[in-house]
Amino acid sequence: MVAPGTGSARGPGDALAGWPGFLALLAFYILLHYALRLALSPTVGVDDVAESLFAQSFQWTYYPRQPPLYTWLLWATFGLFGVSLAAVAFLKYALVAAGYLFFYLAARRMFTDRRIAFLAALSPSLIYAVGYGVHVGFTNTVLLTAACAATFYVFLRVVQDGGTGDYLALGAALGIGLLSKWGYPAFVGALLVAALVQAPSRRRLGDPRILLTLAVAAAVVAPFLWFGFHGGAVHTVFTGVMRRGGHAPYLKGVVSGLRALVVAVTMFLAPLWILALLVFPRAVTAPRRETLAGAVDLRRLLGHFFLVMLVILLAGVFVAGITFFKSRWMHPVLILFPLYFFCLVADAGYTARQLRIWTAVLILAAVAVVAARLAQDLWGPPYCRKCRLLKPYPELAREIESRGFSGGTIVAGDEHIAGNFRIAFPGARVATSKYAFYVPPPPAPGAAGQCLVVWDAGQGTKVPPALAQFLEEEFAVAPPSASVQSVAAPYRHGDPRSLRLDYVLLPATGTCR
Repeated sequence: MVAPGTGSARGPGDALAGWPGFLALLAFYILLHYALRLALSPTVGVDDVAESLFAQSFQWTYYPRQPPLYTWLLWATFGLFGVSLAAVAFLKYALVAAGYLFFYLAARRMFTDRRIAFLAALSPSLIYAVGYGVHVGFTNTVLLTAACAATFYVFLRVVQDGGTGDYLALGAALGIGLLSKWGYPAFVGALLVAALVQAPSRRRLGDPRILLTLAVAAAVVAPFLWFGFHGGAVHTVFTGVMRRGGHAPYLKGVVSGLRALVVAVTMFLAPLWILALLVFPRAVTAPRRETLAGAVDLRRLLGHFFLVMLVILLAGVFVAGITFFKSRWMHPVLILFPLYFFCLVADAGYTARQLRIWTAVLILAAVAVVAARLAQDLWGPPYCRKCRLLKPYPELAREIESRGFSGGTIVAGDEHIAGNFRIAFPGARVATSKYAFYVPPPPAPGAAGQCLVVWDAGQGTKVPPALAQFLEEEFAVAPPSASVQSVAAPYRHGDPRSLRLDYVLLPATGTCR
């Protein structure tokens, strides 16, 4: 464990820092944001629309840009609770809760002072993508964050205790992480390499029981690798997303990659790193404490983890030709930074006053996030740009239903229509030309039903070409040229804009029924 530093005086919040206080606070936080999500808007948001669409069936793979575990979990959640926005939000906030819970479990193993463990576990909320972004987007990234937190906690159990159950649990965490998002292998690879630097953790990894870890991880991942993994699709994602301008001169690409990397790291950790330096300035300058002989130095472990991650990222720029990074891609790289920073704080020493200030910072940040959500969802511009949660998809779905759509197959022109109509019509089969690679299972032969073709009116009054091609190829439906109808509704909460959809309602046609 990391020593508690010089801040031994007890102060406000000491009782809250234990298990009952943490669980009560976490429950309040999760329930508050879950209630806000359901109360503020019935519209399905970014990322959730795709997952709601894919979760119509169980498949070994869905979207080549992501592993399938999140979709499997949502498919199971729909099976348990029904297809609804409440189910979509339930899964997301269950995973958010799991992430914070595992951060706290890890922090309790790292710090002898329960106040530091408490604050370190909550400090990821000061990372913009974690504290705010999760409420307005993210699906697989939420699962990745929980998987990284769980892996790190179980990894600490292995290197500190080394029980057989710990090795088995690590295998399960590895398997889940590998099915969460493609960035996870870099996270766990860097963690394992960092552990090899120190003799105590190296001995744990050299224990024959590590074979149990590998066996469990392989058992979890093997079905997907056998039935669903497409390496070519992953390569296409890499070259198409992370190597923008990949044909540019080598040095120009390197400069672009390094600049993008610096910006992504700086932006991902904001405002956490700024606030941390203001409240705990000595953390980066104070001499480091020695760890007890024979124990794993967790500060060094995390320091080496970040060094290995840096090498991986630089290799990506200099060798693989990566020219583009987004800050939200830094989750597996930097999600452990709050725990590392509090290792530095514990080494440098701290006062009860500093802990009170940091507690106040966390509270103010949480209030600011709630205020921002209320501002965006109640007043719209200028507090949001696209304001997707204000778009009246549910109202438009109800209007189309009142005009005669009673069920069947919906073929939509984009993923936002498709995902929202999937929730609005839970008994219907929904597909979109945006994700032409995924077509839900066909209805039973001879099944009755209608064929609803719907698209954004901004694409024109005729069926858009991509949608027409999708209809012909997947549903054997000739693009309808007549009987186009329109529905329109204003954005919610006083936003002056409106949304208009064009649609054609057909009787059962081809496999669109």
